Amino acid sequence: MLPPPLRRLSAAAALGFVLAPASAFAHPHVFADARLEIETAADGSITELRNVWRFDEVFSASVVMDFDENADMQLEPGELAKISDMVTQSLAEFDYYTNITHNGDDVAVKLPEAIKVDFQDGQLLMFFALIPDKTELKGKITVGVFDPTMYAALDFIEDSDMAVTGAASDRCTRKVVRPDFDQIIAENQASLTEAFFETTQSSDLSKLLATRLELTCK
Repeated sequence: MLPPPLRRLSAAAALGFVLAPASAFAHPHVFADARLEIETAADGSITELRNVWRFDEVFSASVVMDFDENADMQLEPGELAKISDMVTQSLAEFDYYTNITHNGDDVAVKLPEAIKVDFQDGQLLMFFALIPDKTELKGKITVGVFDPTMYAALDFIEDSDMAVTGAASDRCTRKVVRPDFDQIIAENQASLTEAFFETTQSSDLSKLLATRLELTCK
């Protein structure tokens, strides 16, 4: 059972992508164009992971229907604030859809402020910056932004949508990896038994298939 503040969202299907559990190998119901900027400092560390998500018109319209209290078909500042509060709390359970590793070890992240929400040209936008634990630009750093339940699809349309910025942006070589589902299946055919599909979690598969940015740093 969802806690009371979240139950309304799930029942209304607004922002359900962060609230409703999904079975393994579910398909996306919500789509968003995404951008990630990894901000670096002169001391050779990562300071922020900046995210921008622009959601599809269908999902955006459903959010307007659920949160447009004065029925003017817009989202006023007070209405946007309510969405922000709920999404900020809900995404914390999923580490804000962000997975970062440093030389194979997971790096914890924290949200410095509330997720900001806006409504422009019929689309819902969310933008926020995550602060990772102290991470030096040495060795291999991998960053992926994906929904572990596979309910929402965050699409980095261009490789340039996963960028490295800031004073130390030239210390690493950058590669955007876009896994191919058919290739992954072909490479793992021997292990694709009935037990594999019964035990594999959607979070495992979503991580395997997610677009990611790989940095190789000296």
